[in-house]
Amino acid sequence: MDILKKTAALLLALLTAAAFWLPSAARADRYRVLDAALSMLEEGNPFLVRYNAENHADIQARFPLGCPYFWGGRRVNRILQKANPEQNSDYYHTDRQYLYGLDCVGLTRWACEQAGYAEHDAISGLLNTSNYKEYANYRARKNTGPERARYLQAGDLGAIQHADGGFHIVMYIGTLVDYGYTRKNLPEELVPYLTWPLVIHCTGSSDYYTRYRAWLEETGDAETLPPFGGVIVSILDVPAEAAPSFTPEVPELPELTKPCFDLEGYHLEILDLSAEKRQRWIRWRKRPGE
Repeated sequence: MDILKKTAALLLALLTAAAFWLPSAARADRYRVLDAALSMLEEGNPFLVRYNAENHADIQARFPLGCPYFWGGRRVNRILQKANPEQNSDYYHTDRQYLYGLDCVGLTRWACEQAGYAEHDAISGLLNTSNYKEYANYRARKNTGPERARYLQAGDLGAIQHADGGFHIVMYIGTLVDYGYTRKNLPEELVPYLTWPLVIHCTGSSDYYTRYRAWLEETGDAETLPPFGGVIVSILDVPAEAAPSFTPEVPELPELTKPCFDLEGYHLEILDLSAEKRQRWIRWRKRPGE
C-alpha cells in the first residue's frame, strides 16, 4: 500500500509540473510573458537555461550581463545607454550618469506588452482598482510558501507597498519543480523549498552592481556609475536564516547584501513579504485576443 501511495504521489507531482508547462491555447499568452521576462536575465542564468530545456525553446538573454536597474526606466531601446535620471531617489541622482535600464514597473509592463496585454496600471492603482481579477477568498498575508504557490499562475503580478510607503511589483514564474529541479539535483538547503513560489523582478542587487562595475572598469569608463541592481529571480517566503550565504558585499551600499542560496552558481535571493504594508496578486481578466 505504501508503494502504491508513493507512486500515486509521484505521478501527481509529475502531472502538476507537466500541466504548468503544457503548451495550449490557454497558456500561450503566459508563455510569451515568461519568454519576455526571462530574456532580461543574464547569459547562463539557470532559470533561463532550464526554461529553454523544459520547453524546447531558444530564448536568448537580451543583454549578456542582464538588464540593469534604472530609476524610472521604461524604454527597452535605451538599455545600456548612458543617462541621467529625471528625478532623484535614494540611489539615483539627476546630476550623475548611470547605465540606463528598467525599473520594476518597466520590466512587468514590457513583458506584459510582449504577450499582447494592455499597459498595466501604476502599482498604487493595482493595489486599489477593481479592474483586475483577484483570487476568490485569497488573502496574500494568510497564505505563504507552497500554499501561496497553489493560488498563483505564471505571469501573475504581485503589487506591493512597503512599510515605508514605497512600491514594488514582481511577476510569479513558477516553482523550482517547474524548472526541472528535484531533491537529487538541488543543494540540501533548498530541498525543503521545491514547491515555494519564485518571482522575477527588477530590484536592488549587489551582483549587478559588482558585475557592471567591473564591466565599466574594463571599458575604461570612469564617469558612469554602475546600476543599483537589475532583473533577478527570488524565492518567496523562505526564512532568512535558512539561507547559507549572502550576495557579494558592496561596502558603499551594504543594504544590497542579502541572504541567498547558491543554485548552480546563481545567488537565489530570498524575498520576504511578511512585513509589507499591503500586497495584492493580480491576474488579467482576459487573455489577448479574447
